[in-house]
Amino acid sequence: MFVRMGLHARNRGFGGTELLPLILTLDYETFGSGVGDVMRDVIEPTRRLLSICDKHQAKMTIMFEVGEYWAFERYESQLRKDLGYSPWEQMRGQAVDAVQRGHDIQLHLHPQWIGATYNRGAWQLENRYWRLADLPGGLGGKDQITSITGALHAGKQTLECMIRPVKADYECVCFRAGGFYAQPSRDVIAGMKEAGLRMDSSVVRGYRTDTPFSVDYSNVKTDKLVWWTTDTELVAEGRPGENILELAVSSRMEPYWNSFKWAKLRAAMRRRKTERASRAGKGSGSSNNISSVPSCRTVLRKMLRKHAGTFDFCKLSRKDMLKRIREHAGHLDQPLVLIGHSKDFVNDRNFDKFLSNVHQDATVQFMTMSEYTRTRVRDATRAERGRPAPCDSQPAAG
Repeated sequence: MFVRMGLHARNRGFGGTELLPLILTLDYETFGSGVGDVMRDVIEPTRRLLSICDKHQAKMTIMFEVGEYWAFERYESQLRKDLGYSPWEQMRGQAVDAVQRGHDIQLHLHPQWIGATYNRGAWQLENRYWRLADLPGGLGGKDQITSITGALHAGKQTLECMIRPVKADYECVCFRAGGFYAQPSRDVIAGMKEAGLRMDSSVVRGYRTDTPFSVDYSNVKTDKLVWWTTDTELVAEGRPGENILELAVSSRMEPYWNSFKWAKLRAAMRRRKTERASRAGKGSGSSNNISSVPSCRTVLRKMLRKHAGTFDFCKLSRKDMLKRIREHAGHLDQPLVLIGHSKDFVNDRNFDKFLSNVHQDATVQFMTMSEYTRTRVRDATRAERGRPAPCDSQPAAG
């Protein structure tokens, strides 16, 4: 029980109650390089995850990767012939079922899947477009899929058309960039606003990489875990309600060697095995050579450095996850955003025990991204209505 670990709230937190918002998010996807099998790497692990969540009355927010979903729809007949099933149909069915069970679906996008082609069992992706801001149409408009605004708008429309037949009030309001690549941010923020997206969850405090492309969140300009952004930077705090609500993925700076734990190693080995097998022609393949697992040389170079370790329920033990919540006990007004990837989930036992402990604690509240965003937008709107009108500092003409 968390009470024995000292988690009991000592101050009033979110919404004026002694509750810690705990937001579980799942990046629902195969591999960004195009390899993998949807049944093995997406559908089956997500089925197990949702069953565990249902057992403990926990709500999951599925970050649904629409880029590959569009590609699977375009090549449905060929994929059904090659694989014996339709990836598009399976993903759609699981998403609808998840919402009917009380979970949430929000937008995730790897732009390199836009315009992807499939030939002889292998995918060819547009690797120039890993970052949303690198799409050839720039900021663009809603009718241009190869622009930032167009891709985000199409993603939002896809999910709303999928979910509203079973949940009439459903709205796609949240976005997470593939690979956390939401920089440069100016046009991403503008595109989100134009598309009607209110919240982003792409920032991981302290995270930076140059492979396969560059992103740098090492200079977040606020100590909060959730903030309203400026109109140019996701990492800078602006006026409440004015731009985008940033709900950062929970992380902490820790030595890189701390990654060498069994749960994390199992997930990494599973990824490497899948990528190698696919490139050898033993599954859905890709002609792309980008790997999601760092090379031995990269690991050795980073060994003594610190890196941003995310709160990843696919890679942490029950003990480690509970420790992170205990460390957060003094900040109950700030939500914890946990992350996982369907293709990494081999951590059933630890996740089950973790949720069992959390479910027993009355000071923790499971929330979806939709629920949290609605509450924060409502609070910002009320605060704006209560703010006095600015005074005219110029004297009236006499």
